[in-house]
Amino acid sequence: MTTPGAELRRLRSLVADLDAVVWEADAASGRFTFVSQRAWDLLGYPPKLWIEEPSFWADHIHPEDRDRAVQAFLDAISHARPHDLEYRFLHRDGHVIWLRDIGHTLTDARGNPTVVRGLLVDVTRQKLAEERHAEVERRYRNLVEQLPGIVYLQSVEEGDEPGHILYVGPQIERILGVRPEEWLTDPTSWVRRVHPEDLPPLLEAEREAARAGERFRAEYRAIARDGREVWIHDEAVLIRDAEGRPLYWQGVMFDVTDQRRADERAELSEARFRMLVESVPAIIYTEAVHDAEGGVTYVSPQVRRFGYEPEEWLGPADRWVAFVHPDDRDRVRELNRRCDETLEPFSTEYRIVTRDGGAVWVRDEAVCLRAADGTPLYWQGVITDITERKRAEEQLREAEERYRALVENIPIVTYIDATGEGGPHASLYFSPQVTDLLGYTPEDLTRPEPLWPSLIHPEDRERILAAAEEADRIQGPYDVEYRMIARDGRVVWVNDRAVLVRDEQGRPLFWQGVWIDITERKRAEELERALDLERAETEKLRELDRMKNTFLQAVSHDLRTPLAAILGLAVTLEREDVELHPEEARELAARIAANARRLDRMVNDLLDLDRLSRGIVEPSLAPTDVGSLVRSLVAESGIVAGRTVEVEAPSAWAEVDPAKVERIVENLLANAVRHTPPEARIWVRVLPGEGDVVIAVEDEGPGVPPEDRERIFEPFRQGPTAPEHSPGVGIGLALVARFAELHGGRAWVEEREGGGASFRVRLPRRPSAT
Repeated sequence: MTTPGAELRRLRSLVADLDAVVWEADAASGRFTFVSQRAWDLLGYPPKLWIEEPSFWADHIHPEDRDRAVQAFLDAISHARPHDLEYRFLHRDGHVIWLRDIGHTLTDARGNPTVVRGLLVDVTRQKLAEERHAEVERRYRNLVEQLPGIVYLQSVEEGDEPGHILYVGPQIERILGVRPEEWLTDPTSWVRRVHPEDLPPLLEAEREAARAGERFRAEYRAIARDGREVWIHDEAVLIRDAEGRPLYWQGVMFDVTDQRRADERAELSEARFRMLVESVPAIIYTEAVHDAEGGVTYVSPQVRRFGYEPEEWLGPADRWVAFVHPDDRDRVRELNRRCDETLEPFSTEYRIVTRDGGAVWVRDEAVCLRAADGTPLYWQGVITDITERKRAEEQLREAEERYRALVENIPIVTYIDATGEGGPHASLYFSPQVTDLLGYTPEDLTRPEPLWPSLIHPEDRERILAAAEEADRIQGPYDVEYRMIARDGRVVWVNDRAVLVRDEQGRPLFWQGVWIDITERKRAEELERALDLERAETEKLRELDRMKNTFLQAVSHDLRTPLAAILGLAVTLEREDVELHPEEARELAARIAANARRLDRMVNDLLDLDRLSRGIVEPSLAPTDVGSLVRSLVAESGIVAGRTVEVEAPSAWAEVDPAKVERIVENLLANAVRHTPPEARIWVRVLPGEGDVVIAVEDEGPGVPPEDRERIFEPFRQGPTAPEHSPGVGIGLALVARFAELHGGRAWVEEREGGGASFRVRLPRRPSAT
């Protein structure tokens, strides 16, 4: 049978072992009424702060998340519905933890919110992974999804011959099912992919654009590899050399099948083209392989974002290099010259001076495109604005400096240890606060030979080294409290906490931890323990004094009552002026004897309780039919004279002390008579079990409240229904419990089915040797 205390310990263990913060709050005020100890491990704050400070939780939510989280929490309470929130929380050491807050609201019978309960789970790792994933997706979209067309280069041939494809983007395979290599291997294969009905006007439009030197635009059907007809919107510009001779067409093809099938296909096609040309967040350019052959030959109109027209960038490198910030100009010019000679990819970051005098950071990357035979054709590059990234990097550097300043100024010691088994770790870093704490410098503690173990108090050393070894084994968090010996001999209490930091693949990198000076707290705890002991002793003395007063009051009443009766009856017998009939004299003598026996039982009870308390009572065990013993006792007892008693006592043999069993039954009967009205029924039962016998005395009185069911078996305790005219000494049930324990059993009370109390005593059939 699980006791309430054991169940409570089990529940507390479950809460403590849960890798989450368990909390409870009052629905009316929103104040926390319980926060599990995991809050200390996870967030760095003791649970009592959550409970004592009404605004603690809200104050430590990240400012950007605070209003949203608090409002969602209050809305969930007001509507008595569950909530599931994610927000950032400020850890005690300054870093940010992402929390998932899951809770639900309990209501009373009328549906009014009463209590809110929930869990706080650390989801920082998942959130960081999501952010990294989102960043990768963003870059991918910028690169791929913002260029939804097929970029191509096509040569210009003399006469009416169609040009050869020099380059085609990989999107061609997605749109037409043809690999880019097939187009480059057979440069005129694109002609065979054009729908026969659309080929003649397409070639004519291309020749006309070449003759006029205008932008080429056309829409036509292409035949995909699987036979589908795909509408292509094709636009290209003719790139010329410095003398105006046409070099090649640079164009882009879009799949506009859906747009052609739509009612406003012309407007949508124009919008897509405008989005491509005007919204791509980059400057696209082409440049001759050697600067002397023409320099920059094309710049997309996005260059206007810097305040310049595309024409200002065209021509030899000296033109566009003139827009480079003076501090970066020589480096960029030299790199451009070297790549122009080696044809290695060009990649660098520099600042551009805008028309209005500002500076914009850009990343400039270009590759040399080659013909199928490897002949260099031209440079194709892209310039992207990285000003925001540079600002972020600068902010990161500033943040790192602020973090270092924070780490080295907060009133705790921060350290980093190397990983590894087989002894104390080598310390890689200690913040300068260690000198104030222990008198040693960071250099003292980061020597190759670890100094830390020798600083641990000898009484704590074995325990702490074992804890560190266990943390290494399970690669889990490390949180211990112990004493250290400072350089000047002082004893310093520290709370040592560390976590194992891992890389993205989960490999251990290093231990990162802190030492928190808890010396004052430990001194306060010692004073508090001393005060608790003093208060406990004081309370014991008060309880003993109360019990003494109760005992004296009850004993004096119970002793005086029979003594007064004996004295009165004896005086009556003694008087010579009273003539008594022999029958009346015998009745008075019998009443004197009954009161004397009552006094004898009371004195024996007190003596038995004293002997039991001192452990000098030994049971005289003998095989006994407990059922027969109980039947005989109830039949002969004068305690229940005039009461309705039902007995159900089958034969049940056990090794017991018959005299002690009789005392148990007598006291239970006396207790039932004392606490029930004369008309109430009493049941006496013997319940044989496989290894024990249970004696039950039940009544249909008021019963015993749950809060009194343990304490009424204590000496000199009175139940709530004790008669005021005859309160009793309060040792009868205490003797019942002690006699049961003497046999290796126990006594308890429970509610009787149908109302009243059911007092039960369990006696083992064969008591153990103890």
